[in-house]
Amino acid sequence: MDLRRQKRFAVKLQSIMIGAPRKEWAGVVMNLSKTGCLIECDAQVYAGMSVAIRIEVPSEAAPLLIERAAVRWNRGRQVGLSFVSMAQPQQERLNQLLLQVKPEISQ
Repeated sequence: MDLRRQKRFAVKLQSIMIGAPRKEWAGVVMNLSKTGCLIECDAQVYAGMSVAIRIEVPSEAAPLLIERAAVRWNRGRQVGLSFVSMAQPQQERLNQLLLQVKPEISQ
């Protein structure tokens, strides 16, 4: 049973996760919702860790910036994240992006 509150949408968007101190990991956002995402990458992160995320949006010059996200789980190359804080303009950009992507994934 899926307990998520928000629908997830399948995407393939280049991203950078930024952790402290001065660590960056390139990855691909594989699914996205208003409140979180799944990124495939080689990050060395752990549950509870805080990171920032930059997501490249193909039709836009500037990346979408999630100021703070919490790592919920890490399995192999997959990292599940929930968004903790982002500026209102970034939230609006995320909402617009979600309106443009394909239907909800089934998992």
